[in-house]
Amino acid sequence: MEALAITVLEKLGSSLYKELGIIWNLKEDIEKMKNTVSMIKSVLLDAESKANNHQVSNWLEELKDVLYDADDLLDDFSSEDLKGKVIARPRSKKLKQVLYFFSKPNKIAYSHTLGHRIKEIQKRLDEIAKIKHALQLTDRPMENRIVYREQRQTYSFVSKNEVIGRDDEKKRIKRYLLDINASDNVSVIPIVGIGGLGKTALAQLVYNDNDVHKHFELKMWVYVSDEFDMKKIAQEIIRDEKNSPMEQVQEQLRDKIRGKKFLLVLDDMWNEDRELWHKLKSLFVEGGKGSMIIVTTRSQTVAKIAGTHPPLFLEGLNSQKSMELFSRVAFGELKEQHDMELVAIGRDIVKKCAGIPLALRTIGSLLFSRNLGRSDWLYFKDVEFSKIDQHNDKIFSILKLSYDHLPAFLKKSFAYCSLFPKGYVFEKKSLIQLWVAEGFIQQSNDVRCVEDVGHEYFMSLLSMSFFQDVIIDDCGGVSTCKMHDLMHDLAHLIAGSEYAVAEGEEANIVNRTRYLSSRSALQFVPPSPSSYKLRTFHLLPQVNSSNHLRQTCVLSFSGLKFLRVLTLCGLKIAAIPNSIEETKHLRYIDLSQNNLLKNLPPGITNLQNLQTLKLSECSKLEILPENLNKSLRHLELNGCVKLICMPQGIGQLTNLQTLTLFVVRNKSVNELGGLINLRGRLEIKGLDFLRNSVENIEKVLLEKQHLQELELRWAYDDGFDENFLTCPELPDRAEQANENWVEDEMILQGLQPHHSLQKLVIDGFCGKRLPDWIGNLPSLLTLEIYNCTGLTSLPESICRQVSLQKLSICNCFSLEKRYGRAFGIDWPKISRIRKVEILPMKPSFFKYFS
Repeated sequence: MEALAITVLEKLGSSLYKELGIIWNLKEDIEKMKNTVSMIKSVLLDAESKANNHQVSNWLEELKDVLYDADDLLDDFSSEDLKGKVIARPRSKKLKQVLYFFSKPNKIAYSHTLGHRIKEIQKRLDEIAKIKHALQLTDRPMENRIVYREQRQTYSFVSKNEVIGRDDEKKRIKRYLLDINASDNVSVIPIVGIGGLGKTALAQLVYNDNDVHKHFELKMWVYVSDEFDMKKIAQEIIRDEKNSPMEQVQEQLRDKIRGKKFLLVLDDMWNEDRELWHKLKSLFVEGGKGSMIIVTTRSQTVAKIAGTHPPLFLEGLNSQKSMELFSRVAFGELKEQHDMELVAIGRDIVKKCAGIPLALRTIGSLLFSRNLGRSDWLYFKDVEFSKIDQHNDKIFSILKLSYDHLPAFLKKSFAYCSLFPKGYVFEKKSLIQLWVAEGFIQQSNDVRCVEDVGHEYFMSLLSMSFFQDVIIDDCGGVSTCKMHDLMHDLAHLIAGSEYAVAEGEEANIVNRTRYLSSRSALQFVPPSPSSYKLRTFHLLPQVNSSNHLRQTCVLSFSGLKFLRVLTLCGLKIAAIPNSIEETKHLRYIDLSQNNLLKNLPPGITNLQNLQTLKLSECSKLEILPENLNKSLRHLELNGCVKLICMPQGIGQLTNLQTLTLFVVRNKSVNELGGLINLRGRLEIKGLDFLRNSVENIEKVLLEKQHLQELELRWAYDDGFDENFLTCPELPDRAEQANENWVEDEMILQGLQPHHSLQKLVIDGFCGKRLPDWIGNLPSLLTLEIYNCTGLTSLPESICRQVSLQKLSICNCFSLEKRYGRAFGIDWPKISRIRKVEILPMKPSFFKYFS
């Protein structure tokens, strides 16, 4: 609630709204609304502490509803301002319409309408302000009782490889798994325990063990959760994305495991139906002798039904291990770990966590993120934990305590995650883009962009154990993560009526619902004004959904005028209606994995607020509309293999941070020069089109210091023939293929990136030598060279590379001929291997490049 009130106040106090208030003769109305919201905001902390009172709870819901409406109105207000600014653009047919709108009669009419809407909201705010006196709500400063330590730049989350106190349990499971005398084709080992004890972490620890890896021919992991669906489990194992019939799925599964010794983890299983379990187990009986299934579950009944080995019942950590885990998270490397008085307080706190790792991590992370004074720790021990002692479910109460002490801006970001299902893999970058689109990110006072502030939000939640199971990308940053089931339950608990998740094929939403997600529903039934207030609609991709639904869905944007986020992934959509331009508040559109979509409607260019447009894996997309709005910050085009060119004027999108694909046509590569804010990953495709104009190539990448990954691709036919690879004339044929080597070397020289680049991919290059600048990239971690048939040497400067960790070489025949012995590989004898990977780099390797 506080975050929403702050958002409204920030808008009312900004220079834009002050200016617009003068333009539309609404200055006094805006100032009055600002004062009323400020007055109400001052009692929010007191009101939320009394939310168990029915009258106060209703008052908060009414306030939240009017604040959302105020925010929508103010957003509508600024959208009209943006619409006016398109006058400066050379738009043909739209120009007269815009000029007409901003003519004096229409300006007066809009001012009257806007003034009427503001007065309506002000009237509702006045009523709410009166009731606050009747409820005897008092002013309290809107800040957490313990000030959030914003300047802390380190993070305390512990990776799954740092599991503490489970060595004995790991050894016991390994003893079962590596038993050479195992006679059954499939044995089942249950791991049982309450939520938060670390069942999944222990299973991961065993699953990734080197001895276990060598022992099994095949390893598989499936997250099961509440829904025990045999077909879904089998599809995850065989990676079936076509929703094949069950008969075909089970046959493919049997083929995959037949005769192979496998390890399968079924994580978080709840099914207590013995017959269903035996049907699933029957799919795995053709595996090799000694195959194993690990089942993690909270239910002893599940363990009894499934297990062939005695279940491993996880207990809480002992006091020593509990204190070790708590100290690692709460203190890190800080000097306070040597403060005996503070450590003594910590021991009392640890006792109340009952040895539950998730509780220890969560409360330790909370204390780590705060000012670590003795009084603060004593407050937690004596006051906060006295409340927890009154509840039966202590771990959930501890998680709720950690949530209660989050800053308001993080509470909103965490609650938003309730829209996604359990086990969902969150992509960090996408989640931050969603938070930005929803307006959750508070503008920083420094020069950082909102995405950088969003990164800080994410890392703060991660550091306090609200996220887990982190995956790191090639550049060392967080790529994806998951959320513990108990954290997911907490997110649902605190989300409230403004969030809804549709379960069936119809989405029934209440009047106050603003955020909606579904795995199947697309139409709102029955149509009602309540759906008009929606800000967010996620239709999340579901591999196993019925083809019928995905083929017959009908898009309609009628009435959804306040929509800010729209996710329509993995549908059978062939066209987007032009009526999408009616949703003028849209900031985020995700149309990924729609493989029938060939183009976008021209109306999409009228979305003045659009920040993020995701079109990844739209494999038939051929063109993008011209004159994309300058508000665009993220344009994702991964896997758009049919895209033939970039839209005219793309170089003018100076706010663009993400452009995952740039398709070259003639001199169009120079448009990259205008995209001064690009960051992350960039793939440039079709560089062979530059061979006739190499002298005009500008150094368009040299100043892009935030670009981390660069992929440079020439056209290349990937239709390999194994007989060709073993042909004795292979080196000669590779040489003959390089007819454009001079031009390609000039092109590559001209595409020199900033020295901060961390990953470089070169594909289809026909030159004989790579430029020296490749060896002068001090931050380069990964170098991948593919299909460079004429390449005969690597630059000598590569010897100076101190950061390089990974070098991949694939189908570089001339290079392989020269350096094959350096790689320790006899190429002619292993013609089926087309890729060499050296990881990590060894200093002795570089002597072969001199």
